[in-house]
Amino acid sequence: MINDILQQHWLSKQESKAYLATLELWVSPASKIARKIGDWREATYYVLENLEKKWWVSSIVKNKIKSYYAIEPKKMYEKLQHKVDDFLASMPELLALASSNWSKMSVQLYEWFEWFKMAYEQVILSSSEMKDWEPFMTFLGTQNINPALQKYLVKDFVPRRLKFKTKTMAIIDKKSQDSDDSSYAEYNESMHESIVVDDPIFDMSNEIIIHGKDSVSIMMYWKEELAALVIKSQTLHDALRSLFLLVWKLYKKEVENKNNIKVVKNLKRNKKNIKE
Repeated sequence: MINDILQQHWLSKQESKAYLATLELWVSPASKIARKIGDWREATYYVLENLEKKWWVSSIVKNKIKSYYAIEPKKMYEKLQHKVDDFLASMPELLALASSNWSKMSVQLYEWFEWFKMAYEQVILSSSEMKDWEPFMTFLGTQNINPALQKYLVKDFVPRRLKFKTKTMAIIDKKSQDSDDSSYAEYNESMHESIVVDDPIFDMSNEIIIHGKDSVSIMMYWKEELAALVIKSQTLHDALRSLFLLVWKLYKKEVENKNNIKVVKNLKRNKKNIKE
């Protein structure tokens, strides 16, 4: 399992095996590590050299024999987190450079979970392109959401999102609040300006975010098709923005009319009670 995770995110198959063996053996020469993973010494030495360049292992020389030891997992996490923080800090500049070159429509698909998270980071950072009064606009439904994604959104994304001043307007599918996967939907209702649509026609299992000056992000939450699609298109952005505002206006008006009817009925009932 650990081997698979390392291969999926950072290392090759041989690098992963060599790192885990080095971590288990602590300080060992290449020959001992090679025996542990069942590979020949020269190949293992080459792999260890690559790992050392990537800062996954380090080496010392004792009695003219070079030995290797793995960087502690906690230190590795700190280094990786530091790299991520540095990358995110440079994101506004990178996006500015990208926007100067990508004047035409572009479509990016993020299928890997870690890249899916980067799609959310793009949404947040796009606030630098927006005026202070401009909000993110999102159609939201969290039915059948991937559990790992829900955990990321609630534990990691939400605290980071709240540090930014850009407001959000959210149109939320009522069925999402009634499901077992309601945490992210409840956050959006409680922390942002929102309306909850209780209508069987409105059936959402993803999130469509209208953001930046010309971007639309479609976050597909399903366990079976976890992916994010980021589309850079001025016409699509403006069309969906108009559609969002229309739905917002009409549903707000409908809710207000229903409330007014309730108020009138209560007044009539009270008058009747008074006469009696």
